[in-house]
Amino acid sequence: MGKIKKWMNRATLKAQFVLSFHLILLYSLLATLLTWGIVIAVNWFLMPGALNPANYYEKQIPDILQFVKEKEDALLSKDAKNQVESVIPLKGMDYQIINREGQNVYGSMSTSYIKSKRDLYSQVNTNIHSGKYIIKVYPLFNSKDEVNGAIALRYQLNMASTNPNIKWMVALVTFVSLASPFLYFYLFAYLFGRRFSKKIERPFNELMTAAKNIQHNNLDFSLSLTQDAKELSQLLHAFEEMRKELKQSLSKQWQLEEDRKDMTAAIAHDLRTPLTIIHGHTEILVEGSKRDPERLNRYLHTIYTNTQRSIQLLNQLQEVSVIENPGFAVKRESINISSFVHEKAGEFQLLCQKKEITFVASISQEEASNQLYGDPQRISQVLDNILTNCIRYTPERGEIAWNTVIDHNEVIFEIHDTGPGFTLSNKEQLFKKFYREDASRTSGHGNLGLGLYIAQSIVKNHGGSITADNKETGGALFKIVFPMGKK
Repeated sequence: MGKIKKWMNRATLKAQFVLSFHLILLYSLLATLLTWGIVIAVNWFLMPGALNPANYYEKQIPDILQFVKEKEDALLSKDAKNQVESVIPLKGMDYQIINREGQNVYGSMSTSYIKSKRDLYSQVNTNIHSGKYIIKVYPLFNSKDEVNGAIALRYQLNMASTNPNIKWMVALVTFVSLASPFLYFYLFAYLFGRRFSKKIERPFNELMTAAKNIQHNNLDFSLSLTQDAKELSQLLHAFEEMRKELKQSLSKQWQLEEDRKDMTAAIAHDLRTPLTIIHGHTEILVEGSKRDPERLNRYLHTIYTNTQRSIQLLNQLQEVSVIENPGFAVKRESINISSFVHEKAGEFQLLCQKKEITFVASISQEEASNQLYGDPQRISQVLDNILTNCIRYTPERGEIAWNTVIDHNEVIFEIHDTGPGFTLSNKEQLFKKFYREDASRTSGHGNLGLGLYIAQSIVKNHGGSITADNKETGGALFKIVFPMGKK
């Protein structure tokens, strides 16, 4: 047995399954034979003569027929009923006396198996099978040796009917004897199946745990190799090798990502100060220039505009560094939505007037709370990025609409313009960092493609969502959803 167990630990799953199946059959057969042997031993050695055989009543028929031959058609008289019933064992056998016309004269069974004279002559000395019963019909002769009637005897060929006093025990033993092969097969299948499942459960649980660790960027673990099956051992070994390679690859990737973040933060920090100084001196030159003011102002205005844009881009880089920090979290404070929207709408109304753009803001509210819990500065930053983008790409005399819907659980900002919209094939890329479309909404402005990325990061940090699409009538459509949250 120990050799078999040792061999199974080194065998393939297929070989183990085949061997287990054959062992189940073998053990079931041996257990069944043992059970049958015990039943036979108890019956023949411990309880000799206690059980009647299945053909017990059939063996009584010769004695009954001897009595019938002595009486013949005298049995057709009801006065002979007591004599008949003294000979027939009524506990397990029924009888019926039938006249020559096929009519029931008397007896212990009500069912008529012979209903006419023709039936009588055709069924005499034959066996009638009706369900679990056997009915034998024997003729009754008169003094002229003519068939004058018949006696029908009904009985069953099973142990339960021949042992009425212990019928339930016989039925139970019979059931166990017949069902034991199936019961033992189920029992051993369950035991072997449970053993087999435990054998493969540990390595699979270890694999699932390992997969969850990888999902959470945790690769500081190791898999113990198993000897339970060849395939499982190979699978765990392959997974362990994959983990090592993945850890090495991701470690390099994570290090590069950290280096990139550090570089972005350094550029934003180191270049912000000198550009701010240039910006300040340029303002002084613009205000104090007296010679050739037209040309001087034109150049200085160019310098001023470019330094402003440089500072804005560097501010975006620094902002990306902030929001990508693992410790970044938005503040949570109560915001009056109506007041907030009204204030921001006033700011954008002034910006749109310079470009002769029509700006429309509206609020829809249905018996919902007017309080949003979030970071007002960050939410304002999201709206600045989106609406500034809309103003930039909306042509003169165009239109920008901002609709606010206040629901019971969320606040929805829908902003759309009449600009060129987005390239439909690139919609999934719009919120990626440093992504810029070649045409339409990004051409000619030199931005870094960080505005939408920053907006999405802030919205997600609030537990909300942001999407961008094109309106059916043309132009861009932004949908920003913030959950109401709790204070």
